[in-house]
Amino acid sequence: MSLKINELYIAAIECGIDADPRGREIVEKELENTKKIYDNLDENKKEYFDKDTIFNPYSDTRVLNIAEDKDIKKIFCGIDMQTSELLLADRLNEKNENIDLVITHHPNGYGFVNFYDVIEMQAEKNALHNVPINVSEALTNKRLNEVSRSVYGANHYRDVEAAKLLKLNYMCMHTVADNFVESFLTEKMKLEKPNILSDIIDILYTIEEYQISAKRYNPPKIFNGSNKSKVGNIIVDMTGGASFDSAMIDALSKAGISTIIVMNISDRLLDECKKHYINVVCAGHMSSDSLGINLLFKAIKEKTKKDFEIIPASGYIFVSK
Repeated sequence: MSLKINELYIAAIECGIDADPRGREIVEKELENTKKIYDNLDENKKEYFDKDTIFNPYSDTRVLNIAEDKDIKKIFCGIDMQTSELLLADRLNEKNENIDLVITHHPNGYGFVNFYDVIEMQAEKNALHNVPINVSEALTNKRLNEVSRSVYGANHYRDVEAAKLLKLNYMCMHTVADNFVESFLTEKMKLEKPNILSDIIDILYTIEEYQISAKRYNPPKIFNGSNKSKVGNIIVDMTGGASFDSAMIDALSKAGISTIIVMNISDRLLDECKKHYINVVCAGHMSSDSLGINLLFKAIKEKTKKDFEIIPASGYIFVSK
């Protein structure tokens, strides 16, 4: 049975919703509101509306180019698949690799220009951790506006145009994968109940993606606190498009959060965590992204009941699930 690009795209969205830490009900209400906004637009404005947002709540997950709507049997996937990796895909095809689709995790083109819209999910996500929703919304909107300004002048479509010139199928899958790693690690921490920070490190070392990353000298690390620091109330923050506004750390501290597990963290946020005595465990960026992608691919295969080969590149640690 064949698997077309748009079928894979829809499956990725549905799987991403299944793994969304907010829960499907909240996400579906968001989609209903988007549909109402579209329906109420003047006809002359509808052509400028991103219609994918009616069924896709993740602005950083998009089909970027369909050069040929072929059956997807082999995927070339990486964390940052840009023009150099697209040229590599073209070269590999010259050597008879027969790549059907290039997937980048970090967004590009249509998935990058408004990617910051996914930051909105942080408001409800942090409200689940007992941050008052009015505080969470205000701080989330502040961060969203900051990020939107920072990427406004970017050359969003450079790599998409390269894919078109090379006649390569191209898409990005960001938050749909990040949802998986956050939900997976959250459930694992609930199950394992770590007592001290070194327990968290030990738990991460049971996961193959982190083992491989550690062998590459990029292991999980404690950025604030010590091996013997008590974990207390813990959250995993690995989805939501971008990092928090720095004031969210104060809000999480007031909500009783003691430890945060992250993919990476800026000095700005780390300084805030130190100020509020919040422990920080950095699991690793490429390893965490890879875990999320691997779990997503497993879910897509189960949902579509179709298989495909994966060629990993650009920092992606492929582990069959």
